Amino acid sequence: MNKLLASALIAAAGFAAAPSFAGDNISGEVGYVPQVSSTVSGLSRDAVRAEYLQAERNGTLPEYGEGADTGAVATAKSTLSRDAVRAEAVYAVRHGQQVGGEV
Repeated sequence: MNKLLASALIAAAGFAAAPSFAGDNISGEVGYVPQVSSTVSGLSRDAVRAEYLQAERNGTLPEYGEGADTGAVATAKSTLSRDAVRAEAVYAVRHGQQVGGEV
């Protein structure tokens, strides 16, 4: 019975200590809270929005989020039509230049 009681106490102590490792810190270090910088912008909300929309129209927005790591592929523009690309893919599969699949 003493072994059961000792095991239960050790388990309870482990569960009680577990929440102390959880927190809102993103860095992963226990007890570390990063500094929050407070800077004041000289631009109004409308000016920032107008600047964003202009960059979106020009295509000069930096790529973030999913698909941002595609590099030059995301910015490459093709002059081929959809049918021409499909025809090249079919040719490559039929001539063993590319592993086949549904085309």
